Amino acid sequence: MAFESIAAYIDQIEEGFQKKESPEHIAKRLGIPSKSMTIRRYKAAVWDLKDLVAESKEERAQRHEAHRNAFKAEIIKSLDLIEKIKARAFEHLDWMPGDEYDTSDGKRKATPGQVIAWHSQAAEMAAKAIRAELELSGDDPSSKIAESFLELIELAERRASGTDS
Repeated sequence: MAFESIAAYIDQIEEGFQKKESPEHIAKRLGIPSKSMTIRRYKAAVWDLKDLVAESKEERAQRHEAHRNAFKAEIIKSLDLIEKIKARAFEHLDWMPGDEYDTSDGKRKATPGQVIAWHSQAAEMAAKAIRAELELSGDDPSSKIAESFLELIELAERRASGTDS
């Protein structure tokens, strides 16, 4: 062990580090002033490393939170776009033959053929938007099947290990 000469004092040394005592002060308090350099090396090798690990965990948590917020914003944007697409599709489904609409040449009346084409396109647009919304929320049939399959695997694993009653 690298720090055998101070192994018997490790608890008291770490207690001193927690109290923000210097290695020299700790060595003097423990009656081993000649070991202050060893205590200093121990602090650098072990104690400071604990602080670095704690700091890196905090940084990772902050980065994770930032990524999470960015993804949340993207999902919200996607859901807003889907809502706009659905609203536009439902507007097109309201068209009836004879309804007037504006063109660059002036006003025109919708023909039955145009209304049929608009309704077909609007129904397809609405269906795709609703499907995308369900996929984002995890409520689509594929996600439900996958979830059920995972639950089935977990149940089988619990039964195989004997932890399921």
